[in-house]
Amino acid sequence: MKKYLIILILITLAITGCKKESEVSLDIYEASKALDIKYTNMNSMDEGELAIIYELDLKDIENKIIKASSLNNGDFYAFICTNKSEKQKIKEQMMNMFEILEQQSNLYSPEAVKKIQNRLETSIGECLIYIVSDNNDAYYKVVKEHVS
Repeated sequence: MKKYLIILILITLAITGCKKESEVSLDIYEASKALDIKYTNMNSMDEGELAIIYELDLKDIENKIIKASSLNNGDFYAFICTNKSEKQKIKEQMMNMFEILEQQSNLYSPEAVKKIQNRLETSIGECLIYIVSDNNDAYYKVVKEHVS
């Protein structure tokens, strides 16, 4: 009986597949295009600005998109795809960046501070995802449409 159960389990796995988290991927370019259509006025942030002002060193990361609203309303999103060994370093740099953003926003926009404090941080496969907006769930819903 055990033999048949094991065979049944193996057949089920062969038919349905068994995707590991690392096999899940996000098409950051399509997700970004979709967000830019739905939420206008988002512009890419300059790498020099990210490095100098926010102490964010991403020059060696090829697959990344970091955008902020040109309306200065605090909206922001970032997709940073990297290998597992770099993830923790990037997470720490992003935490530092959000602390700096929060300090700067304290000077002129309490609303932006609330957005930063309530940001969405998650990952899909090898991509770290950060969303700062009035409705993080709506942004993330758009992003999830580009997961394969």
